[in-house]
Amino acid sequence: MYLFIATDPIKTPRIKSMIKRKTIYTIWFVFLSISLFYGISWGKMKPVGFAIPFPDLTFTQTLSKEEQAYLGIPQKKNFTFKEIRGSLILIEFISTYCVSCQKQAPIFDELYSSIEKNPKLKGKVKMIGIAAGNNLHEVEIFKKEYKVPYPIFSDLKFDAHTAVGSPRTPFTIWVRKDAQGKGIVVSTHLGLIDSMESTLDETRAVLQYDLSLLKPKKGTIYEGDALKPPLTEEELMAKAKEGMEASGGRVIEIKKISLKDGDWIYVGKVDFGNHKENLFSKLASRRAVCDICHDTFFIYTFDPDGKVIDIVPIQLTKIGNLKWTEEDLKKMRERTVERSILNPFIFDPSVDSISGATITVALIFDSLDKAKEIFEKLKKEGYIKIEPIEVPNSRGIKANSLVPLFHFYPDLSKFFNLIQSV
Repeated sequence: MYLFIATDPIKTPRIKSMIKRKTIYTIWFVFLSISLFYGISWGKMKPVGFAIPFPDLTFTQTLSKEEQAYLGIPQKKNFTFKEIRGSLILIEFISTYCVSCQKQAPIFDELYSSIEKNPKLKGKVKMIGIAAGNNLHEVEIFKKEYKVPYPIFSDLKFDAHTAVGSPRTPFTIWVRKDAQGKGIVVSTHLGLIDSMESTLDETRAVLQYDLSLLKPKKGTIYEGDALKPPLTEEELMAKAKEGMEASGGRVIEIKKISLKDGDWIYVGKVDFGNHKENLFSKLASRRAVCDICHDTFFIYTFDPDGKVIDIVPIQLTKIGNLKWTEEDLKKMRERTVERSILNPFIFDPSVDSISGATITVALIFDSLDKAKEIFEKLKKEGYIKIEPIEVPNSRGIKANSLVPLFHFYPDLSKFFNLIQSV
């Protein structure tokens, strides 16, 4: 037992040495504790989507003979992810307009070359790209410009992109396949990959996983933050009203209604002077496709026939995250207003694009293309009623028709002439 009351420890060599040793031991113990704690914590950390089954995507793109041989796909137009031969599939989600995706292209070209030159990886590891919102022409331009040697699939309507959770691009997924061809996610990376060597190391590592030890989990591969528009509820309703009054009528009542599946929409009673009609305004919220872009928010308004009345911007940006100009909005309205949401809204970048805002416009068109689903919900729940109309033909016989026929015959004179000839 040591008594420190009567003796100054600093002036006692023996005690000083003991204190020094105790201090060293204490520091070392703390260091080991921290290392062990964080080692365990880090060991438990798993990448986004780890152990979640990968969806069996369907591809409808015609492959070249070289691509067919590389993926092990027989000569046919339609095939599924399950049919791709390989133990590990590295999937790169991109947008051809995404700057980070363009920067990553040479790195992945080098990665492909390294895999193909390695006898332990060649044949076991396959690489594919999926271009969210891009058509075949855009994909071919990207492949040619960046000399991409592996297949890239067009995902024009964002189907594959949505199936994995609508991630920002670039988003890389490593998928191991079991004996039945089913895929399970073993690693992911969100954002630009700037090292071929580290990506190759990750590829080698996940190839060694024992799939029998992985318990598949439920969920979405990528779960981003909830999309939140930059306006209050009161401000959003005012924007919805603005869209409705673009019809030339006056909104006398507007309310937000909830649909049975949890979705919601604004419904307004609009006075046109000689009649009153309900109009509908829907907030579209879309996560940005590229990693440095802003999310997209806008309201589209349509009438009971499905005709688009107006597009009201909430947050629409272009390259450099600059706000759209009035000229940009004018062009967008020219391409969308008066069209029917009951007909396809296929985005053609050569005609529909706005300078510096191609990705945003693609999201707007895709939202309008999916708006038919909202229309069908409103019809099913009684907010839109389809009433039969009777029009006498040339023989005095009344022919029954339905209002939706107006969607295909916007010129009413042509529509009635067609009925008269029945």
